[in-house]
Amino acid sequence: MKIRRFKIPAGSIREAEALLNDPAELRHLTRVLRLKPGDPVILFDGEGKEYKATIKRLTDRQAAFALDKESSFEILEPPLRIILGIGILKSAKLEWLIQKAVELGVGEILPFHSLRVVPRPEEAAARNRLGRWEKIAAEAAKQCGRNRIPPIHPPRLFAEALAAFPESQKIFLWEKERNRPLKEALKVSSASVYALVGPEGGFSAEEARKAEAAGFIPVRLGPRILRAETAGIIIVALLQFLRGDLNA
Repeated sequence: MKIRRFKIPAGSIREAEALLNDPAELRHLTRVLRLKPGDPVILFDGEGKEYKATIKRLTDRQAAFALDKESSFEILEPPLRIILGIGILKSAKLEWLIQKAVELGVGEILPFHSLRVVPRPEEAAARNRLGRWEKIAAEAAKQCGRNRIPPIHPPRLFAEALAAFPESQKIFLWEKERNRPLKEALKVSSASVYALVGPEGGFSAEEARKAEAAGFIPVRLGPRILRAETAGIIIVALLQFLRGDLNA
């Protein structure tokens, strides 16, 4: 029997017992999976730790688990910390990108506003989407076996995105770059790479100039023009292959 995984806040894990109060997770556990006391499960806290456990008791509002003290452990994240900056896309495309990037092992995601964002949501409206993005990231981590849920940052202005993560190696995907492939840009080793991908309309020439002035290296991903969500997935996958754990 497949052992099911459930997200549980770190603060709900106390010595040999853990409590689950999240209505959605409880509904999935009891009504969809129809698990019962005595069934084994795996719990993860979203911060890197995972526990083998057994259901002790169930009510409509809470599930209690007995933890196997010998089973708590931390699964290492990829050796390269990948930060994906993405120009805000239409809802379905950005949600798909977040889901797949988390599955591939992205470390953090930062959506940003830029000149050619289509559509151009009000900043307040975009921030209201943050809760949904975080939920998608949590579900993707749960499905793919990650114990750490990558942070999804609130949307920022382009200038703020350029100033973020100053300690990381910086690259940006630029379709007008003709000479520099990704491998060349990664010649200098770094523990983290911050990759910027433009929105559906791409970066403007002025934005590309500002990115270079902020220390970002323009790179190309082959001869074809890619959709923004495709480029986002490919850059995470290539970084994972070149420096991460997809070549294991």
